Amino acid sequence: MRTPGLPGDSRYDDPALGLGIPEPERTPQVESWTRAAGPDGAGGDGYGGMIARLRGFLDHVAAARLDPGTVAALSDDLGAWCERLADAAVAEHEQVFGHRDDMPGRGQTMAPALRVHEANRFSVRGTVRFGRYFLGGNGAVHGGAVPLLFDEVLGRLSGSGGRTRARTAYLHTDYRSITPIGAELDVHGWFVSEEGRKRVLRAEIRHGGILCAEAEGLFIVLNPGQP
Repeated sequence: MRTPGLPGDSRYDDPALGLGIPEPERTPQVESWTRAAGPDGAGGDGYGGMIARLRGFLDHVAAARLDPGTVAALSDDLGAWCERLADAAVAEHEQVFGHRDDMPGRGQTMAPALRVHEANRFSVRGTVRFGRYFLGGNGAVHGGAVPLLFDEVLGRLSGSGGRTRARTAYLHTDYRSITPIGAELDVHGWFVSEEGRKRVLRAEIRHGGILCAEAEGLFIVLNPGQP
């Protein structure tokens, strides 16, 4: 079996590699992994659709070789939107980006959105696709994006089920094989142990039967008043 994204695979030279990935739909969730949401998975306010377009935009920018005129026009448009959004800036505790637990990926684009299929206080299973924006080279996900996903998954699981919030103390990642762009990947995270303020969790990413990467993280429960 050929690994997608490597020489010999029919998609190796595909200029659309990792493009057109749909926004993960809302699926039934358990515990506090997500809250109940509206039909679009975003409380019915359209925010999820906007984030989906933003993810798609970043994928297409990453894939494009732009002529000078397009670069200038896009730069002007982005500048105008920066000025418009500046008037809507709020304090961190009022921020929406990355705070939408009713949406896959919490309504952010820093990491790819995990579609959760099974979850409880001690384990989570789901699927994820890395878009072209996360390309490192030769069809492989950038090495820095893999631990970013692991931290997102394990950090959320560490604080699920009504637990006190914790922060990452360390995150060790082992790369076992290529993590392909554009492919549906299986993600599994689980608790290993919990003692005092220390929570140890592990996670893995698989493409079919191939282990792409695995990680172990230590999370420390915050003391009262700690940010």
